[in-house]
Amino acid sequence: MAAKTYCLLSKKGGVGKTTFALNCAHALAFSGFKTLLVDLDAQSNLTKHLLVKKFGEDFRKDGLADISKVLLRRREAPECVMETGYPGLYVLAGSPELDDLPLLDPRLTREPARLQSILAPLYPEYDYVLVDCAPALNWLTRMALMATTEVIVPTQPEAYALQGLDDLVPWLDRMTATAQLFRIVINMYRGNTQLHKVLAERIEATYPGRVAKQKVRLTIDFAEAARLGLSVFEHAPASSSALDMYALCFELFGLSAEAVQQKMRERATV
Repeated sequence: MAAKTYCLLSKKGGVGKTTFALNCAHALAFSGFKTLLVDLDAQSNLTKHLLVKKFGEDFRKDGLADISKVLLRRREAPECVMETGYPGLYVLAGSPELDDLPLLDPRLTREPARLQSILAPLYPEYDYVLVDCAPALNWLTRMALMATTEVIVPTQPEAYALQGLDDLVPWLDRMTATAQLFRIVINMYRGNTQLHKVLAERIEATYPGRVAKQKVRLTIDFAEAARLGLSVFEHAPASSSALDMYALCFELFGLSAEAVQQKMRERATV
């Protein structure tokens, strides 16, 4: 069975999108689901988080087989997927050269389905594929939307983030791409502030039926976990951050205790 594919997208940076992507992937992998992260952001923070701990700070020294080489058709995607050291969690590494690729191959901006054709052979191998995009609407974003079926938009209940959301959602609705908006996720939420409560209510009222019920509360645990190169589930498994993320993943991905137990049993017999 082919993977369920999701594009994680935000028009504004600083809303915790990459941290959210990482912890979603960890939650899925820890639950027994084979998961692939595709880092389509030139900042490559997702890649650094996963690979520095395993290979050290100079993990690119010997020529990392990353997404840029795949997009330029210099390498095949299956041979570039890397193990992260976590059972069931794999990454197709990002590249700081992504923004410059159209200079090397001008056809990239005219071939929005290229990423789809590149990733398609990988889909039967995984339960979930999460594509983490840069906070921009460009040729790479369009490729990601052609290569996936659902879009998850993390946002923060702050004024500038809401402006980005109000620009992004209509743009997604107009796009003729494979992926459609699946859920908006209210991230970095402070329920003890009136501002966040009011803005969260505004998001839910503006986009009825398109906002995840589970919010992810802002705590220091996410930042501390990132500093240590860990998921929040390893760093603070009993924290509100970990509980929020697990509850959200169950909601977004339709997980259940029975499905997780079944997957764990399947993995044990492999």
